[in-house]
Amino acid sequence: MPQLMGTGMNKQIFRPWNATDIPTSSRMIFEGITYGNGMRISLREASGDGRRLYLDFPELPTAIRVANESMRLASLPLVPKDVGGSFFLVENSEFLTWLNNDSLGIYKDDPVFHLAIVTDEWVDVICNENPAVIFES
Repeated sequence: MPQLMGTGMNKQIFRPWNATDIPTSSRMIFEGITYGNGMRISLREASGDGRRLYLDFPELPTAIRVANESMRLASLPLVPKDVGGSFFLVENSEFLTWLNNDSLGIYKDDPVFHLAIVTDEWVDVICNENPAVIFES
């Protein structure tokens, strides 16, 4: 029987991303990603009046990964249960490590970070600046 890859000890740490205007207690629903001048991630609050929220990245992020929650089962237990929000900064990021290894380390000293948006669809973004947070009025 083949062994599963990546079943070793996962050392990633998901810490709440407490950026200005980000709802810290509301779960979000992923609606989509659009590209133009940079990138926009569209989300909607899962509860209440379902306000729409956009994360606007002025430039394309270094890397982005979107996967269904069922493809992230090893990471799911790492998300703090006592946090009701969907936004996290990932320390010891396996995604960032993979990116640095695959680029032969030429960007390892760049000031990038891993932002994870945990919904039914997980959105992982490697970027070097926080996106603008915009609520639809």
